Amino acid sequence: MKALFDWIDHRTGIRSLTKDVLFENIPGGSRWRYVWGSTLTFALFVQFVTGAFLWMGYSASSGDAWESVNYIQNEMTGGWLLRGIHHWMAQAMPILLLLHLMQVLVDGAYKAPREVNFWFGVILLKLVLALSLTGYLLPWDQKGYWATKVATNLVNLVPFIGPELQKLVVGGTDYGHHTLTRFFALHAGVLPAMIVLLVIGHIYLFRRHGITPAEPKKKKDAYFWPDQVFKDAVACLAVMATVMFFVIWYHGAHLSSPADPSEPFSAARPDWYFLYLFQFLKLPAFAGNMEVWGAIYIP
Repeated sequence: MKALFDWIDHRTGIRSLTKDVLFENIPGGSRWRYVWGSTLTFALFVQFVTGAFLWMGYSASSGDAWESVNYIQNEMTGGWLLRGIHHWMAQAMPILLLLHLMQVLVDGAYKAPREVNFWFGVILLKLVLALSLTGYLLPWDQKGYWATKVATNLVNLVPFIGPELQKLVVGGTDYGHHTLTRFFALHAGVLPAMIVLLVIGHIYLFRRHGITPAEPKKKKDAYFWPDQVFKDAVACLAVMATVMFFVIWYHGAHLSSPADPSEPFSAARPDWYFLYLFQFLKLPAFAGNMEVWGAIYIP
């Protein structure tokens, strides 16, 4: 076994790579407040794995999408579990993003020389929210259909190019098959690829400049292994346990009736992490011609 490992190490340098990863110096030692980046990476990994399995049973067609999701939820072995984990982990990610952002702001990790990495993080935040928005439509049920229609109608308010941009997003003048395929391509292909590339860059820049220490003189420096690895692992397990609680409690994720363009859905609302924008537009200050300020400029 040692000979095999030596052969692999001679050709890949895995020993030095492992040493660099596990024995990174942490000024001031390990802290629970440093776990949020790791929990987000873990959450993305879970989403990619469950998404790949869901893809095997999903049909990106306006005629078959709802039936395929219904099949996954009610007939496919373990389908309700996969869909539930994917759904509830997506609900957890905005919370983890907010906690990670708060940690960055409190520790001043957005300041030089880490400002480029902060920009990477902001772009990743927007891409993850875009991933959530595009995934909301894919079940092709009443809730997702009408909520996404409300969201994409706001694209029309973009100055100068709004109407043409809306046609590009929707796939024409009316919602239908091309809308679904566009959102599926973004959700399952374009956005994940962009996120993976940016996460690699984000981690590289983080390791280049290291952790921004919070009162480092109060504790001795320590290596990433084993204390911080332990804290990260516990945090990831806690996130997974919380997600599994909701998955089991709700037996997966809710699926409303199939999308029906002729029957408006009175409860059309975006998911909770976009709801503030929905309520924002109800303010009298953003009525009429001022709607573009509440929908585009200020957010």
